[in-house]
Amino acid sequence: MAKRRVTIDDQLSFKRVADAQLSPDGSMVVFQMGDSYIEDTKNQRSNLWMVPAEGGEPRRVTSSNRSDVKPRWSPDGQHLAFLSDRAEDGQYQVYLLPANGGEAVQITDTEGSFPTQGGVPTIEWSPDGSKLAYIKYDPETEDEKRRKAEKRDVVEFEQHPKFLRIYVIDVETRELTCASPDGLQIWDYCWSPDGAHFAAVASDLPFEADWYLNRLVRFPVGGGKVDTLYDTDRMVSKPTWSPDGGTIAFTSSTWSDKYSVKGDVWVVPAGGGECRDLTEGEVASYCWIQWSDDSSKLLVSGDVRGGPGITEIDVNSGENRPLWHGEGSMAEGNYAAFSSDSSGNLAFVLESWNSPRQVYLAEPSNGSYELTQLTDLHPEAADLEIGRVEEIFWKGEDGWDMQGRLMRPPGDGGDRPLPMITLIHGGPTSAHGNVYHAGSGRDFSQLLAAAGFAVFLPNPRGSTGWGMEFSESNLGDQGGKDWQDVQLGVDHCIDHGIADPERLGVAGGSYGGFMTAWSVTQTDRFKAAVMSAGISDWRSFHGMTGIHTWDWIFYNRPDPWDPDGIYRHFSPITHIKNAKTPTLIVHGEEDQVCPVEQAYQFHRGLKDHGVPVELVVYPREPHGLREIAHIRDVQSRTVEWLVKYMEP
Repeated sequence: MAKRRVTIDDQLSFKRVADAQLSPDGSMVVFQMGDSYIEDTKNQRSNLWMVPAEGGEPRRVTSSNRSDVKPRWSPDGQHLAFLSDRAEDGQYQVYLLPANGGEAVQITDTEGSFPTQGGVPTIEWSPDGSKLAYIKYDPETEDEKRRKAEKRDVVEFEQHPKFLRIYVIDVETRELTCASPDGLQIWDYCWSPDGAHFAAVASDLPFEADWYLNRLVRFPVGGGKVDTLYDTDRMVSKPTWSPDGGTIAFTSSTWSDKYSVKGDVWVVPAGGGECRDLTEGEVASYCWIQWSDDSSKLLVSGDVRGGPGITEIDVNSGENRPLWHGEGSMAEGNYAAFSSDSSGNLAFVLESWNSPRQVYLAEPSNGSYELTQLTDLHPEAADLEIGRVEEIFWKGEDGWDMQGRLMRPPGDGGDRPLPMITLIHGGPTSAHGNVYHAGSGRDFSQLLAAAGFAVFLPNPRGSTGWGMEFSESNLGDQGGKDWQDVQLGVDHCIDHGIADPERLGVAGGSYGGFMTAWSVTQTDRFKAAVMSAGISDWRSFHGMTGIHTWDWIFYNRPDPWDPDGIYRHFSPITHIKNAKTPTLIVHGEEDQVCPVEQAYQFHRGLKDHGVPVELVVYPREPHGLREIAHIRDVQSRTVEWLVKYMEP
C-alpha cells in the first residue's frame, strides 16, 4: 500500500505516551498513554499501561474514561500510586493499585487542583513506603463557594492567594496532614532519606510570577523552621537528596517557563553551606538527577549538543563522564526524565523525527547503555510519508555557532529552492528537538511539509542544549541578537539553495509569537506570517500577564514603565508602521501567560495600517489550545493562510 502524507486527523490519532516508571526489581515498566487533546472532559483522557522489561505485549492496567496519570511504584514494588479524576471530572485524587492486579482504591477525598505538568513530583512515596506526599493547591473556602452561588463573587485581585502545599497521607491509617509551613509556596520537593525533612523549591507568595523568585529550602515534615540553602537571581528545580543524607543536588539557570528547567547541576550540603556548580562550562542543559547508592556520584540527563544525553558526575572531584548520547528526544514534558531499578537499568520514553514515542529500557553495558525498544504503540505511523528532518548549522550574530533543524517536503530531492516557513520556538529557554512532528496535534510542521513547504526550525541564542552561557545569552536583548541569529539562519538556507528568497514565511507561538510579530515589523522579506499566543507590547504585557517577573528578569530588571526604555524599543507595536506582511493571529481567550489583548492590539495596529490581517480567538482556551475542535481549526487555518500567500 502506498504511503500518504500527514493530515490533521492523522496527527490527532497518535496517543501521548509519557512517564515510564521501572519497577524496583526491574521486571515491569508502567507508563501513561492517552489523548493529546480534550473533547468532553476537563483533562486529557489517559490510562496506565504496563510492559515487561524483558519484552512482551503492553497491557492496560487502568480503564477509567477520564485521566489516570503520574504512576509511582512503592519502594517494595507491591503497589502503584497514581492520580485520577475518575470520581469527579477535573478533580484529581490519589489512588493505590496492587502491582499484582486488582482494583484501584481511592485514598484521598480532597478539593483543590493538582499540578501535573512534565516532571513535577506531584506524588512521592516516603523512603520507607509508609506514606505518600503530594502537592495540591488550596481549595475554595465555604465563603467563596457561597459568594459564587449567590453571584457575589467579585474578583479581589491578588488579595486571597491559593498556596500550593505538601500533604502527607499515611497509607495504612489514611491519616492526612499538611506537611509544609504556612505561608510558603511549594513548587517542587523531595523527601530526605530518613523521611523527616523535605527539600523544596519555594517562594513566599503563590502567584505564577513568584516562581521566577524561587529558592531552595529545607524544613521538617509537618512544618517548622525553614532553612534557605540557595537563593540567587537564578531559579532552581529538581531537588534530589543523597541517600546518606548529607547533600542535596538540584538544577539551576535563568528559565523562561515554569517547569521548563534545563540548566547546570549543583550540590549543596543538606545542613547549609557552599553551593558548587558541577557542570559549569559544559555544552549541555541538564534537568534530571539521580544519586548513586553510595552518594558519591550523580546520574543526570538532559539536552547535550542538540540531542538526549546521560552523564555520570563524581560529586567530590566534579569529573563528568558521558555515558550515552543518542538521537531523538527523551520525552516527558520539558524534562529528559528517566526512572531506574535496583540494578541500574533505566526506563524512559524516546522519540525522533521518524519514530513516534515509545518506551525504552536502557541497560548498563561497557561504560554506556544498550537500548531496547519495549513497545510498538503507533502502527499508524507505517502508513505515513513524512518530511525528512536534518540537522543544520550556521554562523549567527557575532560569529556564534548556531544549530537547528530543517524539514523537507516528503519526497523532496533537494534539487530546487523551496518556499520555506521559519518556525520559531517558544520559551525562549527551550529548543526545537529531534521529535516526531507528525504525532502532535499542536505541531503543524509536517502539515506544512505535506503542503510543499520546507520548514526551518532554528535554535538561536537563548535555546537549551548548548550550555548555560548560551541559554542565558539573550538576557536583556530579547528580539536583538537572537532575532539576528534566526535571520542569518534564513540567509544560510537561501545561500545553500534550500529556500526561495521570494517565498519566505514565519510563524511561532508564545515567545515565538513575539518573534513573529517582531519579524514583520523589522523586515518585509516574509510573504506571510502566523502569530500564535504572542506578545506585541511589552508594557501592556507586563501589566496584564501572570508572569510579570519573567519579562522583567529577561530584560535585565529595567523600569518597565520608562516611556523611552527597552520595553518600548522591543515592542512590535512600536514599529507597526513598518509592517507589510499578511498576518494571521490566533490566541486563546483565557490565556493568562500572554493575555489575549496582545492579539487584539496587534490586529488593530496592522488593520489601521492597511496590512492584510485576520484574528481568531478561541473561547475557554489557556496558553496552548486543548480542545480538539479548536486544534483542528487552528491547524487548518494556519496551513490555508500560508498556502494562500505563498503558493507552494
